[in-house]
Formats: sequence, C-alpha cells, structure tokens
Amino acid sequence: MAINFLNKVDLNQNELDHARIVNEAGNTAAGTGVSGQLYFDTTADAGVGVLKVWTNQWVEVGGGVESIALTQTGISAGSSLTVSTVSGVATINSLAYGGAALVGYVPTGGTATTFLRGDATWQTVDNYISWTADSDEGTDIVITTGTVLPFYGAVTAGGAGIATDSAVSAGAMTIGLINAGGTPSATTFYRGDGQWIVPTNDLYTLGKAATSNNLILKNDGVDQNTIAFNGTTMEIKLDVDTVDSYTFSLPDGAFVEWATTGTNLQLPENAVAKTPASGDDSTRIATTAFVQAAVTGLLEFKGGFNANTGALDSPLTGNLTTGATRVALAVGDYYVVTVAGDFFGNTATPLTPGDSVIAQSVAVAGASVETDFIIVQSDTDLATISTPGLGNVNASTVDDLLGANVVYDVPGTAVVGVNIKDQDEETTISNADAFLMYDNSEDKNVRVSIDNVVGKSSVQLLLDTPNVTGVTDQVSPPAGTQGWVINSNTVLETAALDCGIEVMTAAGQTVYADVTRSSNDITINFTAPSAISQGVYRAIVTRA
Repeated sequence: MAINFLNKVDLNQNELDHARIVNEAGNTAAGTGVSGQLYFDTTADAGVGVLKVWTNQWVEVGGGVESIALTQTGISAGSSLTVSTVSGVATINSLAYGGAALVGYVPTGGTATTFLRGDATWQTVDNYISWTADSDEGTDIVITTGTVLPFYGAVTAGGAGIATDSAVSAGAMTIGLINAGGTPSATTFYRGDGQWIVPTNDLYTLGKAATSNNLILKNDGVDQNTIAFNGTTMEIKLDVDTVDSYTFSLPDGAFVEWATTGTNLQLPENAVAKTPASGDDSTRIATTAFVQAAVTGLLEFKGGFNANTGALDSPLTGNLTTGATRVALAVGDYYVVTVAGDFFGNTATPLTPGDSVIAQSVAVAGASVETDFIIVQSDTDLATISTPGLGNVNASTVDDLLGANVVYDVPGTAVVGVNIKDQDEETTISNADAFLMYDNSEDKNVRVSIDNVVGKSSVQLLLDTPNVTGVTDQVSPPAGTQGWVINSNTVLETAALDCGIEVMTAAGQTVYADVTRSSNDITINFTAPSAISQGVYRAIVTRA
C-alpha cells in the first residue's frame, strides 16, 4: 500500500535519488490529472514510452525547440549577428565594432606603449604627473616639466639663520646653520647668535671642618653662605668632631622630670601618648586608657547560687534574682548553678547544676533583670519535638516509611539520604500507585498517581469538530486546503512546540499532512480535492 501524503512534500532543493514516475498504459489509464501532474506512457512511441504532463490534457514532455526569437540591441549598422542550428547548436559570431563601446570588445591596433581610452581609441600617455608646491603666503606653484623651484636661506640679526649652498654639485643643494664665528668641535657649543664657543664653569663646594658647627658653601674657593647647626640642652645632642659629618642623638637623662639622671629616656609626668588599638600585642607603650579597656569586662567568678530561689551560696550573702535587695551587677560577674530551678522564675529558662550565668550589663542593687545575663548551659537534656537536646537518628522500618538511609560517617554526625537502590523493585504497577513529586505552582511536595501522569502524556483524538473538545476548524485555511486545529493546552496542558503528532485514517493507515505549531495551536492541513468528512481521520498527540 502506498504511503498517503495529504499535502505537498518540500525537498528543500535536495536530490530525489532513484525516483520513478508512475507508469500508465495510455492517457485513459492515467485519467484526468491536475496542472503539472506527470506520468510515463508505456504504450506511446511504438512501446518505447514517453513522459507526459497535464496541461488541460496529456502532452509529451521534451518535444524539442520549436522556435527561437532574436532581438538585436546595441549593435550598430555594419555589425552582424548569425544564429545557426546545425546539429542543434546555436552559434553567435564575433561582433564588429560599430562606434559605441561594447562590453568585452577589444579593437585592434594597440601596442605595448598605448592605452585604450573610453571612446575605444588607442592613446600614448606621458608618464609625468604635475604637482603643486603649497605656498603659505602667496599663490601655489604648479610644478610641471621644466619648472624651476628656487630655495633661499634666511639670516636674522646677529648672524643666526639657515644658509644654502647651491654650488655643492649640479642638481644638489645643502642647507645648514650660519657660522658667525668659532670652530665646531666636541668641546664647543652653538650659541643663538651663530657663535661656536667653549662654555665657562663655576666650581661650587659644600663642606665643614672638624669641631665646626658650620656648613659652608664656596664658589671657586670663595665663601658664599654659612649654615650653623646647634643642639638643644636635654633634647638634642650634636656631635661635630668628625670632618664633613654631623651626629644627632638624644642626650642621657633627656626629658628628666624627677631630677633623675641615667641612660634611659624618661617622659614628663603629664606626658600624653597615643593609645594603641584594642588587642595590640606589640612593644608600644601601653597608656592608662589601653590598660583599663583591656581589663574591663573580664570574667570574675563570684560563687554558686540556687536557681530556684536565687539565694547565693556561702560565704556569699544576698540574692541574685529575687527581692528588692538583690545584688548589684558588674559586667563579667560569673555565677554557677548549684541547685536546679527556673531562672528569675521563668519556666522557659530552666537551669540545672553546672549551668552558669554571666552578667553582660551593669545593674545597681535591686534592679537586675533576666536579660542582664547570658545563660551558659553545661549539659543538654534529651530532645523533644519542641525542645532541642540530645537525640538519635535511625532509619524507619515501617513499610510505608521505607527508603531513608542513616549513616554516622563522623561520630556525632548523621548523614541522611533517600535510599532507592536497595529497595524492592515493583514490577506490577497500577493506576492507583503513586510517587512523590514537587508541585512548582504550589511550592510543596505532593503525592502523584500513575494514572494522573500517564493521562497527561498522550491522547488520541478524532478530527471531529462538533464532538471532540479541543478540536476546531481552521478560521481561514490556505487556498486548496482544509483541516483542523488542536489546542494542545486543552488536551495535554502544554505548549504546541512540546507535542509530537501522528495522523492516520480510521482504519489505522498513517497519512502525512502539513502540520504547523504556534503557541497552543497544532494546525493540520490537507490538500483535499474534495471535502473531507468529520471523523474520517484521527490524530495521536504525544507530550514531550
């Protein structure tokens, strides 16, 4: 049975290999065709057969050239154009030039030293091209063959400028500096007035003698300036014993406030130093502020107390949590629980022996509150559903909770995962069976039945507009076609581009129609010589 195509086939300019036109025994057997339809007549041409095409009737294809129409354009009088059909070949003779430029035409008479002009004339061309000398202060000079272009030097006041020498050689010119005196050499320099001179130099020295406080600047041995250096008693010590050298240091006993001498630097009583940053462990001087900040807030153990009543353990007296006379607090006060109880009577803060509380705020006597303390628990109770604590994690052995795997790879740390590999394989699946799935629209995990999943993967539809939901007629089908539109979102809840489709007859034969997809519409076009009845074809739509 032939494959049934219900629309044209586009090969996209690819070859059709080893194809065969339908064979028929004459026009009667071929029947009435449509424009452009082909068939091979096996009975024509004495049984050899010929290819025929339908043009309101069956006619032979490739009957040969019946006529040739020629039109002469752009050929002047005297030219010629000849066409012959000897052995089926058309020959066009060479064209003779008739006074107008013709593409591809090359006239005779040219040489290696001539060039073809646009009017088809051979021309000898002079290889010299004129140019123009630009003038900044006058008219530009056009330089052609034989033009003389003079050059002049310019001499300014004092003899400086540019000299020209045209007598160097024929056709050459030298441009150089004006020499107004002196001889150019490795030791002379050119001055602005054209003189070559040997420059003069002054010798400057800077130095001091031993035991001298003075630094002396000399010009060719003559004193010019003197700078004196002096120390300050108890502040700067100056040593000038060495020639050309000064030594600065702090004297022994500098800054002495208490009339004490020695080799150590001593600061005045009210001297101020920069306070190092908190936590600085360098060798910088520690100021009073640095020391006070370092010791403020350190833990200070006070003793034990009864968490139920707040009473402090002996030898302490007083109460930590109860009464108007409860003890004052300083930051860092540290108490340990010796008797269990609710801290400040708060059942949400139960304390057991070994737990401790640390004051984090300052409070005067009788003013402390629970939030003034940091609670440090030394032990942990067993966990409950609402209270963190000690607990254990195990995999379930209940049938409907199987699949969790718990491994303690590190002591105290449980690794929990879903175990599928070691579970029994279910080979019989019913529509009521279910699996766990994340619902993106609801942002939660849900149980999904097999029936619900399979029902959303594919569907078979009759192309029957009145009776099938999701199937409609085309609003305006292309000329010569008819068909249907399937709404993919209605039948499978997905976009048309995510669907595959197969079209078949009611008897189950696959047919090939023109199928296009756009948004949620799957359009099926048939090239139908006559109207197609509803329900003759059906489609299987599959969700990717």
